[in-house]
Amino acid sequence: MTSEAPMQLTTGPSAASRAPAASGPSPDVSKSSRAPATRTPNARLRLSREERGWSQERLATEIRRFSVIHEGREAGVTGNMICKWEKGDKKPSLRYQRLLRALFGRSSVELGFVDDETLPSVAGAMRTGMGRGIAPAGPGGPQQAGREVVPGGTLVLQADAEVIDPNGIPVERRDFLRLFAAAGGVAVVPIAAAADTTPPWERLSSALRRRASVTPELAEELGQRTAGLYGLEERVPARILMQRVTDHLGRLTQLLESTNRTPVRRDLTSTAGETAALAGWLAFDMNDLPAAVAYYRVAIEAAREADDNALWACVLGYESYQTASQGRHDQACVLLGEAQRRAATGSTVMTRAWLAAREAEEQAARGEGRAALAALDRAQEAFERGESDGDRVWTQFFDRGRLDGLKVTTYTRLRRPAAAYAAATEALRATAPGATKKRSLLMSDIAEVHIQRREIEAACHFAAEALSIVAQTDFSLGLARVRRTREHLRPWQHTQAVRDLDDQLRVLV
Repeated sequence: MTSEAPMQLTTGPSAASRAPAASGPSPDVSKSSRAPATRTPNARLRLSREERGWSQERLATEIRRFSVIHEGREAGVTGNMICKWEKGDKKPSLRYQRLLRALFGRSSVELGFVDDETLPSVAGAMRTGMGRGIAPAGPGGPQQAGREVVPGGTLVLQADAEVIDPNGIPVERRDFLRLFAAAGGVAVVPIAAAADTTPPWERLSSALRRRASVTPELAEELGQRTAGLYGLEERVPARILMQRVTDHLGRLTQLLESTNRTPVRRDLTSTAGETAALAGWLAFDMNDLPAAVAYYRVAIEAAREADDNALWACVLGYESYQTASQGRHDQACVLLGEAQRRAATGSTVMTRAWLAAREAEEQAARGEGRAALAALDRAQEAFERGESDGDRVWTQFFDRGRLDGLKVTTYTRLRRPAAAYAAATEALRATAPGATKKRSLLMSDIAEVHIQRREIEAACHFAAEALSIVAQTDFSLGLARVRRTREHLRPWQHTQAVRDLDDQLRVLV
């Protein structure tokens, strides 16, 4: 068979890895001596917006609304202005910085208006803040906030304070509520001292047995927040995102603890289960397997109460990665089989496509070629029927590029390099460039294709690209894939390309 030329990436290293560090405000200088302004994207402002599941236009609308209600005057902010702020083309005026701080309940540092380097170290500030009852709000640093209401009913904590719900139940102050002061969607409640060491998954489990009351509008807003967090998972390191997710889970838990059984409670319960499932996935990514299992168990408990078989199927799909990472591919197939049985009713088509594609790569790992190819056919058929439907939050990542990536894995494990190469070509064409976790998996899988074709330099090129993304996203599953690829390169370990890959691995680990 004639060997095709090695595939070439259409993009170089991610711009994120080359972007200069954010700089704080510089002292005033004359125009003649001022250096050209550095264009530094405001990733923190964008992260805060996306966490809420808002578009740039939606954020502009929220600012205008808040300005009228709380300042008594209009604001001329537009979605285009938000875009310029996030790109770093412009910086919000002091008025808009104030409005944004109130809207998100976060400080200037946390919203990227002030550089960390101008303040005490984040770790030291967080330790000090926690000692005084101040809740830190994300990777940017601590948040010191008074007791006030900001848009969306945001609850903001004071120093030397704890929060209790309307029934006097103390709110958990462990990791999953560290960002409570930055949260939206919960009304201000009394402040009192409390100490609760209950793990967050047990809190949610207990709350699911209580009876609750929540408006449909609030339930929808909380669901949008969950969707926003799922969207961030693709590019934000788990150790950073986990604080935001467990904080959101804490808000949902508090509402479930104080809400009566109403039709909208079912939606709130499903949202809490979706959030717990995401927390489990992040715990798995952080190699905290006991916590992952605990979150998955309570997510299934929520699915059972809400009669949400699609959510149950999602959790089983997530668990299959954990068992597969331990080499138990038979058990992974059992989980995926049960997931597909549950997804057959009450689920959208894209969920079934994802689960079938997952089964294909696990059947291939078992050497079951016929079962793997049959699963791929089911995945392809479901995907073609479900491309236009909205599906659920956990399949945001599952696009054509990811489906093709799972095909690459399946064909490679079945040692069908020609089919794997064709799928890899399609996957590269369908996958947008960028430092996303699913792209790191695809790059590793394509490296495996080139190893089977004995194209070692090309294999190392794609493995290095995967490793570059892993370094930016701190993605443990991606790192495991690269290490597996490196093991398969052992026969060529003395070549320059493999030695260069080893150097990159040593820097990372």
